[in-house]
Amino acid sequence: MLFFSNLVLAQAPRSVAGEYIVKFKKSATGSSRISKLSAGVLVKSTFSGSEMVHVKVSGSAARDALYSNPDVEFIEPNYILSVNPTEVSALGSAPESTDDYNQSNANVQVKDAWNIQKPYDQGTKTIVAVIDTGLDRNHLLFKDSGAIWENTTEINGVAGVDDDGNGLIDDINGWNYVANTANVHDDNKHGTHVSGIVLGVGQDVTSYPVRESKVKILPLKFLDSAGSGSTANAVSAIYYAVSKGAKVINNSWGDSSYSQSLHEAYTYAYNHGVLIVSAAGNYGTNNDTSPLYPANMDSPNNISVLASTDTDQKANFSNYGATTVNIAAPGSMILSSVPGTGCLVPGCFQMMSGTSMATPFVAGLAALVVREAPQLSAYQVRSIVLGSIDTISSLSGKVSTGGRVNAYKTTVSAKAQAATATWSPAYVPDYNKASRNVASDAESSAPAGGCGLVKALTDNAGGGGNGSAASDLAVILSIMLLPVVIALNLRSKELFKASNRRSYDRFAVNKNAILEIYGEKISVTTEDISLGGISFRSAMNLQKGQVVRVRLGDYGDEKIAAEVVWSSEAQAYGLKFLNLSDSIRYQIRSWTAGLVPST
Repeated sequence: MLFFSNLVLAQAPRSVAGEYIVKFKKSATGSSRISKLSAGVLVKSTFSGSEMVHVKVSGSAARDALYSNPDVEFIEPNYILSVNPTEVSALGSAPESTDDYNQSNANVQVKDAWNIQKPYDQGTKTIVAVIDTGLDRNHLLFKDSGAIWENTTEINGVAGVDDDGNGLIDDINGWNYVANTANVHDDNKHGTHVSGIVLGVGQDVTSYPVRESKVKILPLKFLDSAGSGSTANAVSAIYYAVSKGAKVINNSWGDSSYSQSLHEAYTYAYNHGVLIVSAAGNYGTNNDTSPLYPANMDSPNNISVLASTDTDQKANFSNYGATTVNIAAPGSMILSSVPGTGCLVPGCFQMMSGTSMATPFVAGLAALVVREAPQLSAYQVRSIVLGSIDTISSLSGKVSTGGRVNAYKTTVSAKAQAATATWSPAYVPDYNKASRNVASDAESSAPAGGCGLVKALTDNAGGGGNGSAASDLAVILSIMLLPVVIALNLRSKELFKASNRRSYDRFAVNKNAILEIYGEKISVTTEDISLGGISFRSAMNLQKGQVVRVRLGDYGDEKIAAEVVWSSEAQAYGLKFLNLSDSIRYQIRSWTAGLVPST
């Protein structure tokens, strides 16, 4: 599986130097919003249909001007995304004489589904965008099956001319965002392997001559030969896929840092009826408590996929989540295509394992649902896939559906809804509040105005006699009642203190802690530790009540959800733990054993 690696914990996530993704407020419309950008800000690309732009700044002054621009809604760095290597077993595969499904031995009933699907001459080929490392277009599996998407406007146009007017010249089979060219060749293997799995849900990919494809693969390369790419290019690829008619997008990648621009792209796809399938990750961790994105995006068009074995167990490397990971699919030792010319006809094949391999199975299956019932919305297609499973006891508590995909059941459900009217619920995204927002920054850094109640009274009382007699009387009464209000406030604070005395002893223990906040990983040193939380000093401007994730010391990969608190007396931040596993409790007790509690 291709999955963005964990970064060095003491460092913030890497980003492209000087590059940001900026979203303008809707009130700042048209070209005027870009013209208002300060000197030293270069717009590298825009996202059609969005208020976002990808920019490069020349220095700190230009960057600071972006943060203070009143027309800007949010800014985030253009993060660099890295790969987590997959398990690979080289295996040249000779062609089979009869159609068969042998990419996996799991009982997913693929061949049974083939027997009831629409004939080749009746179904429209669904476009599946594979946003990845590219595609080997010369591989006979794709070349001879007619599976590669083609941009007819560019094919029938003039070479060297942007015939479809999208700013990309001769994008005949997709686009390479790494090199900014039309050459989408896969120099990593991963994208070609993923694409072969998408194709294999609908046909035998190891027999030759290969049959005509039931889907079209739209390759969009945003990851380089080392498996690295940027958020801006991933977002660009999603917008491109939507614009070219893709109904399914496969995203076999992810990262632990939340990106609002990526969330915006998922929402855009949802609003245009496009389903997205996302890999849950290969760290063996719980996405409910340690989120990974975009798998954890809550948009109603997103399916997060766990990798299962041939015996329907959770693959040991696969992430899981009872509420955040939706469904299981075969992802262990999956046979599929890889680039190359020295293999047996019809081309090169290898086995790979990972949630990257499970995800395209679901994407390919969703594409066949669209082929049976093309009028259905992304929400309806998602519902069919998730509702047509084999319930597996070993997957209970690992995925929200409690089961593994079944191609035959899914096809039966799709055919039953071939005449169902299109419908999807409204979706208003609740963007992750941990992402830093320009407006909130401005508010939090504004000079203090004293007691808000007194300020409001003096503001109302002023104004050169323009207020009414009734409003003046209200001001006078409010002033008279002020001592009572203050007394009640002081009393409530005393009661609050009494009800919030320490539940746990605190100990002066210095341990390194890693906070995941504002999309970054930040290292701090604890001043004290208890089973209830930690305290630390930092120059960061954290928001009280904000929920973050923290990892203590070098203890495994386990992360703790915690709420930010502030002690004005100690002038220090605290994190109030919201959940503690038994293993973390044991570790804290071992650190504090024999110590005298702090006063």
